[in-house]
Amino acid sequence: MRDPAPLSPPQPEAALRSPADAPTDPAFRWFAGGVGSWFGAWGIQIVVFSWLVVGELGASPEWVGIAQTSIMLPALLLILLGGAAADRADPRTLLILLHAAACLPIALLAGALLWGQLTLGGLILYGVAMGTVSAFTMPARDTLLSRVAGTDMMRAVTGMTAVQFGSQALGTLSAGATRWLGPIPLLALQAAVLLAGSLATMRIPPRVPPSQPASRRSAWHEIAEGLSLVARSERLGSTLLLVLAVGFFFVGPFIVAIPLLIRDFYRGGAAEISLAFMMFPLGTIAGSVVLRARGGVRRKGLAALGALLFGAASLSCMGAGLPFPGMIAATGAWGLAAAVFINCSRTLYQEAAPAAQRARVLSVYQLCFLGGAPLGSAIAGLVSGSIGTLATLQLFAGGMTLAVCGVWLFTNMSRFE
Repeated sequence: MRDPAPLSPPQPEAALRSPADAPTDPAFRWFAGGVGSWFGAWGIQIVVFSWLVVGELGASPEWVGIAQTSIMLPALLLILLGGAAADRADPRTLLILLHAAACLPIALLAGALLWGQLTLGGLILYGVAMGTVSAFTMPARDTLLSRVAGTDMMRAVTGMTAVQFGSQALGTLSAGATRWLGPIPLLALQAAVLLAGSLATMRIPPRVPPSQPASRRSAWHEIAEGLSLVARSERLGSTLLLVLAVGFFFVGPFIVAIPLLIRDFYRGGAAEISLAFMMFPLGTIAGSVVLRARGGVRRKGLAALGALLFGAASLSCMGAGLPFPGMIAATGAWGLAAAVFINCSRTLYQEAAPAAQRARVLSVYQLCFLGGAPLGSAIAGLVSGSIGTLATLQLFAGGMTLAVCGVWLFTNMSRFE
């Protein structure tokens, strides 16, 4: 199967190595501020939400999986619609509104805590609301990146990835104060950070109105067109297989098994959960900085495959029952591997996405990630309750290894540059 002719060719390697091509436009800096706001708030949410489920409510592993799945399931169902919306509307305007809209469920959750009305059902409703907002935020953000990236896509992607995970690390670090301050001040901080991102995105220049009239086709027709384009491209399709595997085999253990591991095996609380969740983005930041400094990677497909094998080995080490410092170190190593995979796969995908259908094509990338994540989270909770958390980590690590070997043997992923 060959890529169809209209797809954009990869950037020349010489461009990847030129510091002069780095995205220095003020619009990129304001864009990065919006990205940092969203993921800083998300880092707070990861810890606070996890602690409310496993600590405050003492939920079983099965219910932990269900609660975490509630955040991702709406995005799975709505992400393609979000991509069509971002192609039709100005993604800058969408992001401004969505950052503000995310503050409403945060305020309702804070109110439930203030009045002593926290329930598992309420937390699941909160997760559904935040997941719905995310479904429209992700394709809008990816599309806006293409507008502000400049001529060197991989340097823009590595810069955005470093900002994303750096902000997430700061968010998870601050959320560690939940033990002493309680969750309500952290939820207030989460809302304030999101509003700051809305203000930063306002500073990005609006899109110049197109000379051609807006499409009168239905959103569903445009979604089908995006799916068809992806299905015809081996470059896009092979990348999506790996993204789907990451969503299933890595996201489930990350957001479900790690909190359970800390609570049940290490006897830790919110501070330990915060530390574990912080180490992953710190590893990703370090890896992104190194990639950016060396000017990118030539064989991006091969690097992505190797990174996932390294990540599976890190996950297997975590399932070996290491002392707590060893588990934290393995989490950081997992983040290093994630940096290579995220930057290489995003760059491959961004470069292959045609401008006119970019949001729809990029939303399929997010769909595959989110398609595996809810199922992986639910299964991680069920399996942890049955065979234990350590064995669950080993099982998911083995599954990822098999998935990577299959893609390596039966596609041309290792040859993509």
